[in-house]
Amino acid sequence: MASDLPFLLERFGLVVRTHRVGDLDLKWAEVDRADGLVREIYPEGVNPDGDAPAWMFAWPAALALAEHLVVRERPAGLSVLELGCGAALPGIAAERAGAGRVVCTDCHPLAVDLALYNGRLNGCTNLEARLLDWHRPDWTDSFDLVLGSEVVYFERTFEPLLSVLKNSAFSGARILLSDAFRPQMERFLARCKGEGFAWRQQAEVVHLPGESHRVRLTCLYRL
Repeated sequence: MASDLPFLLERFGLVVRTHRVGDLDLKWAEVDRADGLVREIYPEGVNPDGDAPAWMFAWPAALALAEHLVVRERPAGLSVLELGCGAALPGIAAERAGAGRVVCTDCHPLAVDLALYNGRLNGCTNLEARLLDWHRPDWTDSFDLVLGSEVVYFERTFEPLLSVLKNSAFSGARILLSDAFRPQMERFLARCKGEGFAWRQQAEVVHLPGESHRVRLTCLYRL
């Protein structure tokens, strides 16, 4: 499968990991020599207020959302959109759990390539990946379920993210967000309340070899 990868991902290598989620073994590739790839993409250094290269890994919040989808949500037949997908674990979990159509999106072209690669690793046949700039969304599709893992981070993205959420979710759709209890989430939800959203939250624990992580799941819905 390496021949399907862009040159930069081949050059800095991928390491494949596996995690048991419910009755599924999910696989994903992460960038092996991430420091080298970061220097290649950002030769002048990463702007702490800019586009962080978080897409190179699957974070605990993504695993928690994937587990929730497989064990509790079971989105059989639903159309699913993942925002800021990176390695695309939640989108892949939704597809493996029976979703009818899954679209994984990210603003970085290499993240889209990585999402497609990981979809192939898992034998996904109903998964596609696209570029999506929240500031300039270029489609009008609506979905039954919208996913986002660690997407509530920079406050300057709150308004474009909220706009994408409003325009991408069918009436009655659910929006599932996961994060590592970041303070930004509470400020984002205050904006959502002003736009007619309500929410419920729960804490989850993701167990990885030698470590555990607490993650917050937020389910947004229109009143």
